[in-house]
Amino acid sequence: MTDLEIKKNVSKKAVDYGIPTNYSFLYDDLSDDFKKEFESQINRTEFGIPIMKYGHQNGNWLIVGTKKLAIKNERLNLIGIEHIKGFEVPKSELEKAKRNQPDKMIRKFEYEVLTINNHNRNSIDVWLNKKVDYYGFWHIMIRLLNLKK
Repeated sequence: MTDLEIKKNVSKKAVDYGIPTNYSFLYDDLSDDFKKEFESQINRTEFGIPIMKYGHQNGNWLIVGTKKLAIKNERLNLIGIEHIKGFEVPKSELEKAKRNQPDKMIRKFEYEVLTINNHNRNSIDVWLNKKVDYYGFWHIMIRLLNLKK
């Protein structure tokens, strides 16, 4: 698939999963100032086409591209899609959910932190808003990884 086909496919799924929200947006809908600032920090050829942005109330954000993820925590981290091995809920996040949501079944818990595992044994935590953004991002990434195979 071409990058444009991947963008179209993933964008449609993102809308199906509830984008936009208060903190998640299709990249094309972001302000020109934000896009200009972001694109000055990346190599567009290596990153691919930016598809969507997920933010968090703490100021962290990430942008899903057709070839890489850009994760802004303390600094900007770029991860190639092909280097992503999987995702998991950190134990600390699971324990916090059990304490704060004792009446919910585990599969209905609301989380804010997701760990992205890389093939090079590094991992990085990303902050996402609960419910729609969290599970939407996870499913979008599974979709993107399958399209890149």
